[in-house]
Amino acid sequence: MPAALTRPVAARPGRRRDQAREVAGCTPGRSCCIVPTDVHLRRPPMSDASAATDLRDDADRWRRQDLALRIAVVLLAILAAWRLGAGYQRLLFAEAAHRSTGFSLAEGEGAVDLFMRRFETRDFFASHNHLRQVYPPASYAMLWPIIGWNSPPAARWTWAVLVTVALGWLSATCARESRASRPLARLAMGLLPLGLIATSAALAVGQVTPISIALLIACTLRCAREPRDRGRLPKRDAATAAMFTVAAIKPTLAAPFGWLLLFAPRSWRPAIWAAALYGLLTMSADAVRNALRSTASHVPGARSAPPTPGDQALLVLRHESIENTRALFHGGYANLQNLAVDLGFASPWSFLPPILAMLAFGAWAWRHRDDDPWILLGVAGLVARLAFYHRVYDDMLAIPALVALARIASGMIEGRTGAQPVEPGTARRALALLLLATLPLLLPVAFVPWSVRSLLCAGTWTGALALLSRAAQNGSSGTAARRVEGVDA
Repeated sequence: MPAALTRPVAARPGRRRDQAREVAGCTPGRSCCIVPTDVHLRRPPMSDASAATDLRDDADRWRRQDLALRIAVVLLAILAAWRLGAGYQRLLFAEAAHRSTGFSLAEGEGAVDLFMRRFETRDFFASHNHLRQVYPPASYAMLWPIIGWNSPPAARWTWAVLVTVALGWLSATCARESRASRPLARLAMGLLPLGLIATSAALAVGQVTPISIALLIACTLRCAREPRDRGRLPKRDAATAAMFTVAAIKPTLAAPFGWLLLFAPRSWRPAIWAAALYGLLTMSADAVRNALRSTASHVPGARSAPPTPGDQALLVLRHESIENTRALFHGGYANLQNLAVDLGFASPWSFLPPILAMLAFGAWAWRHRDDDPWILLGVAGLVARLAFYHRVYDDMLAIPALVALARIASGMIEGRTGAQPVEPGTARRALALLLLATLPLLLPVAFVPWSVRSLLCAGTWTGALALLSRAAQNGSSGTAARRVEGVDA
């Protein structure tokens, strides 16, 4: 897979280039990625024997890349089918029980998180609350039409449909935006998010992560690629704000991407609309809950009668996790919030490192607001993953960074002034880092122990942050240089 993401050979006149493309089997009129750079095209004239040898080497290299791509696509397809099948089976059909109540609540089975959110949503709008809420009121206002009013089986199937749409869009977007020059490479990039361990885990437990990430990518690309003019349609800004608001169901996922909504479009209108919509949902949810309590009425199905055994299990689990700070952060890894708790910082001081990281990313996003939107998305996703408490299903936040690395490895990135070339050394490092970052996210835990996997993920994500920041800095320098040349001209 990664070999095909090398930089396409630049279109240069010359008979030797055409001969190499013919021997390698390139399609006329399309780019050909025989080697990472085009250094061999600038060699001085050589004998016919040497030229023929080089042509054979180029053709052999092309065939090896083609074979590696085919193997990668087959393996990714097997992983995607296996993990999506397991995830859907647990989301739709798995039953589970808590040991103390007989109701199964084993993590990774039976859409546990989906049922937790459903119970919290119904409890939020009930006349009497059984537990403290873990999400803001606006989140429950958005979850109620999806999973709050219907039966558990209907909630499962509704959620499965929404997640399927999100994963399909995410797969197609990764394939299209990777800048891979060959169909097999694009297919591999499209299969990559479907074969991740994080995708299967998020699907199995009913997490909102796939939906939120798809919406965050969509609204950021929409903001960054719209033409900057004064005739922006308000309805387009409203649609962008609505997508971001729905993605903010889980605030720790969407928080860093708020800087991109604020800075990327060079207009504050989408951010203002999103803040207004989120505030309206918050006030509406509180108003409805207060009205229901004051009239001693309640939403059908969320009665203050004794909870069912399943509700009791959810209530016990949630209370246990909230009463103890370390229990709340049990299961998370590779983030500053867990590190603060391990160092002895209790809540609310454990939120200080993530907040500082958020502020630093905001300053960085302002400086690089005109760079490739996928670089901004990749850095935002990694900051969200490394700063706040997250578990394995939130490793999907690394998907934008993987796409950004693929774009850098292709040799060209995007900017406001058009396509910008990438240094060959940076492209090769991005390709190597793409390989290293995907391995711990794809390999089963049986092959990679959890402690090793955590270290690999943290190390590769930190390296990806450094490389993406460097690529953004180089892109900004190139943009500034072109602006100066334009002024001088």
